[in-house]
Amino acid sequence: MFINYNALLGNMVEDPIQVIGMDELDDMEIDAVDRLSDRYYNKIGRKLKKLSGIAIHIKKYNKAGKQQKCSVHVKAVAGKRVFASTKAVDWYLNTALHKAFEDILRQVEHEFHVDDQHQKAGSVRKQAPTI
Repeated sequence: MFINYNALLGNMVEDPIQVIGMDELDDMEIDAVDRLSDRYYNKIGRKLKKLSGIAIHIKKYNKAGKQQKCSVHVKAVAGKRVFASTKAVDWYLNTALHKAFEDILRQVEHEFHVDDQHQKAGSVRKQAPTI
């Protein structure tokens, strides 16, 4: 099966972070989305060497009430791999963004066994005895 990843990326070549649904947000929420997406783009980029781009889809529910529930879907494309988070729903946009990006980071760590802990410089790794 052939998947056209260029079509999946869309315009991510020009802008690595795409946000869909910005028209539903006010100025403070737009600033929060920009700040958190830049921060997490750098974090994900350190774990994925071939990060092509990130697409963030924000949707608000219950627009008539006092408070609006936010749903955030994040898709990160690295080479031929696509990591998607669709579980982030919260009453606060910042919390939903954190949940979605942390889910992406968790998927990357699980897929590639990437960990921030490194072996200490002075320690020597034990090797199996040679016979």
